[in-house]
Amino acid sequence: MKIHYFILLSLGLFITACGGKKSNVQQKREELEKIKKEIANLQNQAKKLENEIEALEPKKDNSKLVETEVVIPGSFETYLNIEGKADAEQSTIATAQLPGTVTQVLVKPGDPVSAGQALAYLDNSTLRQSRGQIEQQLTFANTLFEKQKRLWQQGVGTEIQFLSAKNQKEALEKNLATLDAQLSMYTVKAPISGTVESIDTKIGQAAAPGIPMFKVVNLSNLKVVADVAESYSSKINKGDKVKVVFTDINKTIESTVAFASKVIDPLNRSFKIEIRLNGANDVKPNMLAKLKIADYRNDKAITVPTNAITAGVDEKYVMVKTMKNGKAIAVKRIVKPGQTGESRTEILDGIQAGDEIIVTGFQELNDGQIIEAAGK
Repeated sequence: MKIHYFILLSLGLFITACGGKKSNVQQKREELEKIKKEIANLQNQAKKLENEIEALEPKKDNSKLVETEVVIPGSFETYLNIEGKADAEQSTIATAQLPGTVTQVLVKPGDPVSAGQALAYLDNSTLRQSRGQIEQQLTFANTLFEKQKRLWQQGVGTEIQFLSAKNQKEALEKNLATLDAQLSMYTVKAPISGTVESIDTKIGQAAAPGIPMFKVVNLSNLKVVADVAESYSSKINKGDKVKVVFTDINKTIESTVAFASKVIDPLNRSFKIEIRLNGANDVKPNMLAKLKIADYRNDKAITVPTNAITAGVDEKYVMVKTMKNGKAIAVKRIVKPGQTGESRTEILDGIQAGDEIIVTGFQELNDGQIIEAAGK
């Protein structure tokens, strides 16, 4: 009985102890509630500080920072942009006048030559032998003629003998002159003054009329040629100002249109123009060039950057800086654009000299919005 009583007493104490202790989940919930109260307390403190700071700071006016540009009338031009290439005013091929074998080449690529200068010799040995024979005959004929002339002057001999000697001498002189002209044709000569650009022959090769042997280019007179679409035929005329831009060598040359064809090529529907170059020592034939041909000019134009113009539904406008109640505000100004150049557009109506156009930050500006402007 004592043992049974002891067991029951121990079991009761264990149950009482377990029932009095809090579970792990309940403890965590109590800790969470405590932290939430602390967070709410901190948020209330932060809000209170924000209100105090806002009360101490001046109120903002929701202004937007922009850049402006003062409108100043000035020269304005638009250009037609055309692709062209440099070419030599004088460029030709030297060929043989008669068939023959090349015996000597007298120049090399890059050599300067003058018009008529010998570039190569062809084999003329057979013709030279014939010339030697005629020259010997002419020497004898001259001697005979001089003797007959003296005898005739002294009254000795007949007139027929004198005239026969004279005729024979003159005939041989003509034959010799003909052979000399033929011999000169065995010399290949430069047709123009310039520089030897290329040599397409060698010693021992056969030469014939029409077969290129030397290319001679005169680089002192260069031009730019271009094929222009027929739609520009009424806009480009001889004498028009042109800016020739060689982008590869970063060079720009100002010139004028020297030639504008009046005939349209039926194959590509274009016409040819030429612009002569001055001071183009570093320009080489076949270099690509961009031609900017002026087609409109206004010396007192009012212009704005093209990207400062906004297109509305039925209108185009710019944002202009004005002053109101001592503050800078943006005002919408409807404009009438004219010609458009590379980066600027002419304004025919809507703004005037002295206006400050907003050129940066005008996007999403509202009419009448306060701005902070920095002059550009």
